[in-house]
Amino acid sequence: MKRRTVTILVSVITGLAVLAGCDTGDGKQLLPYDPADYPIETVASTIEDEFGVGPTVDVDPNPAANSVTPAATIEPFSVVVPWLDGGEIDPRFTCDGLDVAPALSWGAVPSGTVEIAITLVDDSDVSDGQPFVHWVIGGLDPAEIALAEGDTPPGALQALNFSGDVGYGGPCPPPGEEPHLYRFTAYALNQQLELADGDIATEFLDTIAALTIASTDVTGFYQR
Repeated sequence: MKRRTVTILVSVITGLAVLAGCDTGDGKQLLPYDPADYPIETVASTIEDEFGVGPTVDVDPNPAANSVTPAATIEPFSVVVPWLDGGEIDPRFTCDGLDVAPALSWGAVPSGTVEIAITLVDDSDVSDGQPFVHWVIGGLDPAEIALAEGDTPPGALQALNFSGDVGYGGPCPPPGEEPHLYRFTAYALNQQLELADGDIATEFLDTIAALTIASTDVTGFYQR
């Protein structure tokens, strides 16, 4: 193939030289052939392409080396509590212990999040289609990414829960019943809550639902 390519190349160049001295028949003379106008590399490349001789491509025999690297995986919005999701809640966070809110942390907050709100409800205790609300807190700075145990940061707002208290009321199911399932939910809000500390929980929940752009939850059970 290389010998054939060279022969054709010479022929093409020779032809160009001959044509350069020819009259076009209309009284015009073709310009003299100038090798600079037809670089051998360019002509050879054209001929090789025509006859199926293309550029050499180095391919790694390892398929993984030739694959396209995927874009970085974006972690989802998440919330973390001091127990495994779906596990037993430590009594210190219930009415049988210190009855303080557990430490919480959140990550991968969605773009556009202005503040974080958190709720605790008893999924096993539903009346009139509404789970029992133990806690609603809003006004949390998404950049802080964590809430210390029992802490109420400056600027945070807490609702009047279904027990009639403002703030946290831990799990406290009736003794002897099957384990109750409790759900902690973190909400990413695109606006600040325009509420007051001590407003009723249902009002908090309605406003949170209207402003939520993403939410995530963890559960735990407790039995007395």
